This record gives sequence, C-alpha cells and structure tokens, in this order.
Amino acid sequence: MTEGPGQSTADGRASTPEGRRRSRAKRGHGGRLRDELIEAAGTLLDDAGEDGVTIRAVAQAVGVSTPSVYLHFDNRLELLHTVCLRVWDELGRRMLSISAQTTDPFAELHQRSVAYIRFGLDHPLRYRLVATGPATAATEQVADACFRFLRETVQRCADAGVLHGDVTALTRAICACLHGAVSLLILQPTSKWPDDIPQYADDAATLACQGAAALSRAHHGRCET
Repeated sequence: MTEGPGQSTADGRASTPEGRRRSRAKRGHGGRLRDELIEAAGTLLDDAGEDGVTIRAVAQAVGVSTPSVYLHFDNRLELLHTVCLRVWDELGRRMLSISAQTTDPFAELHQRSVAYIRFGLDHPLRYRLVATGPATAATEQVADACFRFLRETVQRCADAGVLHGDVTALTRAICACLHGAVSLLILQPTSKWPDDIPQYADDAATLACQGAAALSRAHHGRCET
C-alpha cells in the first residue's frame, strides 16, 4: 500500500522527504530527538508565535511522525513550557551573579528585582506563557525557584535589620509588584513600551523595594505600640 504525504512508515518516521532522510535514532539517543523537537518548537515560536507551535508542525520541522513527538511530550502545553523554561535558567544565573557582586542585602534585593523585570521584558512571549498561562508542574517549580531567590534576599535584609515583619508576606508583595511591572508591558504592543527600558525596570524595582521597606516599617511600628 502506498503511503500518502504525512503518513508514518513502519519504523515511525514521517513519510516526507525530511522523514525519509532522517535515520532512526540509536538506542539511548532519544534525548537527541527531544532536543531537536525543543529547538524546532523554539524556532516556530519565534517565527510564528504561540499559535504556530503545533505538534504536527514541530514533527514536520524535525522530519518525524506526530506520534514520535508524543513519546517525549504528553501534549502541546508541555512542549511549549519546556521551550520557554529553557530561558529561565538565564534568570537564575543573573540572580546568582548579583549575589557575588554585593554584600549589601538591600542593594542585592533591588538588583535582583531589576534582573527579574529585565528578564521578563527580554523574553516577553516566553514569560507570558510560563507566568500567566495554565500552570503545570514544571512552571510551578520555576515559580517556586524565583520566589526562593527573592525570599532569601528579603531574609538577609531582615537579618540585617533593614526590613521587618513576615519575610514571606514581604516577598509576596515584592513579587506582585515585579510581575505587574512585566505584565503591564508584555500585554501591550512594543510600540507602547517606554523608550528607556533599563530606567523603567530600575524605577519599578525601586518602588517595589522601597514599598516593601515602608510596609515593613509600618508593621514594625504597630508591633512596638
């Protein structure tokens, strides 16, 4: 029986020219195909936006059958999140780099806040898909990691007597400000963004950190009365 376009061969490869050129992965090399699928999905995301990333389109780009994609990803959302989460490692590296550059906990908090905002604005589509889209186990892990990065800095501020009160509550308030600063822009066309993004990020981070300081002083004052 002759195979039609897009059908699969007996070994699971797509019956496209690309599929016929692609050799079956050797045993233990499934990770290579997974990486290729992620790279292809990332290219589609950059070129065509979220709607351009479909299981079929990714399979065709790599030259495999659609079922082959499902061997590595349960659904389209998991694939999208995997693509997006790769860049979030960059934020972790930025945070760690800041820790090595200063011994002032409040300055570190401000710089980490700036880094968070700049990261979100540098990767608006990937930020939106992870931070504002449907949650998955992977995105929850990223959210927890970001929260821990900021909370540990708030804790150092509290230990130094710079901030007072519930460390978790203060961190949550700061996170709300930072997420709001990013979301305010990424939900708009870039033509409406401020001309000076570094200054915008610095101003928003200053408001978040100084606001947390004012809030902690207010709470501390009430506790002393």
